[in-house]
Amino acid sequence: MEPHWHCELCEHQDVNLKKGNICGLTRNKPSFTDTCNKIEFGEKRKRKIVETNAEFQKILKNKWWVYSYFFLFNIFAITLFYLDYLFLDYFKYFSVMTYVVPIIIAAIAITLLGMGCGALNNYRNKLSIAEANKSKVDATLSIYNIDYELKLDFIKSFHEALKVKSDLRFKIRED
Repeated sequence: MEPHWHCELCEHQDVNLKKGNICGLTRNKPSFTDTCNKIEFGEKRKRKIVETNAEFQKILKNKWWVYSYFFLFNIFAITLFYLDYLFLDYFKYFSVMTYVVPIIIAAIAITLLGMGCGALNNYRNKLSIAEANKSKVDATLSIYNIDYELKLDFIKSFHEALKVKSDLRFKIRED
């Protein structure tokens, strides 16, 4: 486990432009291997847990829309490719100028394919990053025998970002 994730949850974390994450107590980079004996959990831990879980949940809420866009844009693109084929087959005996329209139709179809695949790839990339961040925070807390229960409520407001209301409870495991 990287010391960086321990520091992200600790109240003693300082960030130095030259050294990166440093301990506010020792003024040095973290040098522990498994756990830090000077770690102090507080508001920073709560904020980090809520942020990572909220980001993960926000991304999961978009799953239906992303897959809908993907299938819809692909269906439109396939339909346009088929119409392009029919258009080319019908006008193959006409002048060269009639080939401009099928090229434009094909360009629109390729753009729609890109939009559908781009939305899906963007979703999958964001999801994998959010899953990795959540699992790193969970694994770091697990090292210190800390579990949590989190309830998130997303509050929609017009013209503002999605607000998150959280109810977080910690459980200390006894091993």
